[in-house]
Amino acid sequence: MKILKENAGPLTNFEVLDFLRSRGAKIDPMGCLGAVAASECKVYEYLLKTPAGSQTRESIYEFVKRSEGFRLADADKLNVMNWRPSSAADAYAVLLCLSC
Repeated sequence: MKILKENAGPLTNFEVLDFLRSRGAKIDPMGCLGAVAASECKVYEYLLKTPAGSQTRESIYEFVKRSEGFRLADADKLNVMNWRPSSAADAYAVLLCLSC
């Protein structure tokens, strides 16, 4: 992954996970020695347990494409991608909470 523009905006958890993976982060603490900082390995391990651990770049693009008709703010889209609600009730709660 090549950084085209520094501080271009907020990142999804998937993008952070993908970046850490490209830098050599691993779950095994001994596998991280020298490649990345120990804190990066901890963040990597945490993000693997979140919805970002099972997302793909294609699923992110698909969500962005399908959500265009809902007039969601970019921050709302980011939160939905990071939390990935599993039901309509969960999605409603996430979006209702964001509008408060």
